Amino acid sequence: MRHINFHSYLKQASGLLCILVLVAGCYDPPPPAHVFIPGPDVGTTVMISVSTKTAAVDEPIILYASRTSSGFVEILYADVQPGVQWWRQMPPGYEKEVAGNLRWFVEPEGSARFNTDLRMDLTREVRFSKPGAYQLRAVSAAYGPKPVSSKIVTIEVVK
Repeated sequence: MRHINFHSYLKQASGLLCILVLVAGCYDPPPPAHVFIPGPDVGTTVMISVSTKTAAVDEPIILYASRTSSGFVEILYADVQPGVQWWRQMPPGYEKEVAGNLRWFVEPEGSARFNTDLRMDLTREVRFSKPGAYQLRAVSAAYGPKPVSSKIVTIEVVK
């Protein structure tokens, strides 16, 4: 009767499984025949709004944002120039809520605390630790050759 070292068997099997997972994770599917790139008239707009423009210290303020993108053209993948960003599918023309997908900036710095948890509605939350007037804006790096900034919203924080 042959004795099987079960611990050794599991160790070898788990090592093989790890290698297979790593190889599968490194697989990059080939590009499609046609892709979408920014055309000469590409444009992205980011619109932001807030749940309130006046809040108390540490009161949560919900941040909302929508994004509109246009001007993408479909070309053969073989014609994509080096360094040009491309997408497998046409980027969405309108995204109703993208606040959780933007980079937010506050002036003056130092008193704003943004949520880091993913919110199911894709909004963001900010709280301020000191009273004052704060200017808030958002920047989107998606779907274009350059980041796009929103207009500024001013929030008044009181004691």
